[in-house]
Amino acid sequence: MEKNELNRFSFSGISTFQSCPRAFEYHYIQELPEAFSSVEAHMGTTVHEVLRWAYERRGGQKPDPSVKEIKIQYTGFWDSENLEAVKVVKSGRATSDYFNLGLELTLAYFQRVFASDESRTFHLEHEFEIPLDDRISYKGIIDRVSRQPDGTLRITDYKTGKVGSPLDTLQLPSYAMYIFEQNSDREVELCYEDLREGRTVIVPFKREDAPDVRLQLLAGIGEIYKTDCFDARPSVLCLWCGYNNICPNAQKDQAMVEAPNMLQEEDGGMQPYCPKCGSLLKKRKGKFGDFLGCTDYPRCRYTLDLKEFENVERAGREICPECGGTLRERKGRFGTFVGCSNFPRCRYSRDKL
Repeated sequence: MEKNELNRFSFSGISTFQSCPRAFEYHYIQELPEAFSSVEAHMGTTVHEVLRWAYERRGGQKPDPSVKEIKIQYTGFWDSENLEAVKVVKSGRATSDYFNLGLELTLAYFQRVFASDESRTFHLEHEFEIPLDDRISYKGIIDRVSRQPDGTLRITDYKTGKVGSPLDTLQLPSYAMYIFEQNSDREVELCYEDLREGRTVIVPFKREDAPDVRLQLLAGIGEIYKTDCFDARPSVLCLWCGYNNICPNAQKDQAMVEAPNMLQEEDGGMQPYCPKCGSLLKKRKGKFGDFLGCTDYPRCRYTLDLKEFENVERAGREICPECGGTLRERKGRFGTFVGCSNFPRCRYSRDKL
């Protein structure tokens, strides 16, 4: 496929281009199969499938599932994937660790939200496609659309990773753009179900804001059309990319996964990697003093107070790859491990090296 033949885009596709144009070229232009999928992605898919199954069952007027039934469904969806093509990137981790984590997150959601959810489901894993202009269409899959008891329409996306605000990206606002075309509601709720932290993040979104979303999507797509060379953007995230076996510029340093604060020499100075997107961090000045900011700004807005970073370096500690906090040695029922100092807000952990 030629670049100019592209006329259907998704949020995932636009985001892939912004993160790494080379990965976009491999996937959407050359349409090459990925060598593997990450275990994190497999866990997320499994959790989504169980939640879809449960809401479909409720919609069919069947009794809510028991814990035993949830475990059976979870295991079935997990095993339906060819696990030989699923890759565990982080050393010291096993596929079973992610199986157990996903099941824990699923059961917690059923207890925290599903059991008392009185909303009426309209759509589950709903695929849609709408025109953005006379030649470009936009497509997506919405996890769940529901009508709340107070009459508000809610667009929900389940997240098993790090979560910010639903307004941080165009994903849910773009889904709202579609929903507004299908309904007369003047306002909807955009909802992230943060399964990691066990919280529901909701923000309102008004119909009059939808046209701006369309313009932002077209602007992002315009950048793709203007690109003559799809250069790779190497970062620690290359290790999770299914094309790193064919990309000549892929970052393949496994040590970066376990030591995300590893420094790289550049321009005579030592610079750490961003734990959020894998790009380099650079020293910047702000009104509250010096800080480290991601070089991929404004796409990535991760920052780290320079004093905190220097204290971490002097103490010989590592930076958490999930939230940027410090990692500390802890003791658990199975022995000593390394965990994030921001627990329970961040639950990152690994075995002690």
